[in-house]
Amino acid sequence: MELSDSAFREFIAELFAAAAGMQALRRAIARSIGLGGAELAVLLAIWRLERAGPVGIKGLAGHLHVSGPHITDEVKRLVRLRYVQKSPDPADMRALSLKLTKKGSKLLASLAPTLDEINRHLFEGMTAKDMRAQRTFFRRLIERSAVCINRL
Repeated sequence: MELSDSAFREFIAELFAAAAGMQALRRAIARSIGLGGAELAVLLAIWRLERAGPVGIKGLAGHLHVSGPHITDEVKRLVRLRYVQKSPDPADMRALSLKLTKKGSKLLASLAPTLDEINRHLFEGMTAKDMRAQRTFFRRLIERSAVCINRL
């Protein structure tokens, strides 16, 4: 079933509104602990990714779909705040390995109840099947928007 032009444009408008709302929510959460939205995104990504092993700038940038230099700037601030520690990557001494400090882990642990409450509210009524379908949809949008940007 195809959408009419009007319905498609409304869908796109709502998609942008949802993205803007999620960014505003991330900024508000970050502000509540004295950080910027991008800093919080980097902290949360390191927390998630370091479980699987060393986290580098390139892997972090890929995970967050942003440039390496942007990640480098955010990491510098988080290192100054003592939330993140950087050290040479044992597998490639030219690269950096990033890790949450105890202070960074404690900060995220203090935020966990708030994030749990927010997530319960945001995703109430959604099933795992719903989320898997949406994840596929959003990944496709992410990949295809990058291709479209490169064509401009």
